[in-house]
Amino acid sequence: MASHSFTVASDLTIEEAYARAVDLERVPEWDDGVLSSTRLPDDADGSARYSVKVTGFDGQPSSVVYTVTESDAPNRFVMVGENNVFRAVDTLTFTASGDASTLVYLGTLELLGDEPPLSPDQLDSMFPKIAAVAEAGLTRYLNP
Repeated sequence: MASHSFTVASDLTIEEAYARAVDLERVPEWDDGVLSSTRLPDDADGSARYSVKVTGFDGQPSSVVYTVTESDAPNRFVMVGENNVFRAVDTLTFTASGDASTLVYLGTLELLGDEPPLSPDQLDSMFPKIAAVAEAGLTRYLNP
């Protein structure tokens, strides 16, 4: 399993930054690896679910279902994305900084199946580059 974390300072209040980030339909606005995101009916427990099209490891579109599994507005949420190739768990934690806010983003990525598309070493090498795209996008997105 690969993991990476980063911090983003935002000019938005904690409430505004949280609201922008937790709306996963807007992820294509800040993550270039996400082609589209559509809200699905909520999970049986009321968790928000999304059908997300991403650029797969092979460069082709791949579908992932993301679920917001934990939510403590405006402080923290966890989103879990899974398909037959990988399971991603992303934890976004927000803190207030006066009239602004700070986001700490922790992402993990686990390959699934008997024949994953990458070796663990390849995933460890690639994941920081994937996270850098999200970091740059969130820095722009949370500082409109």
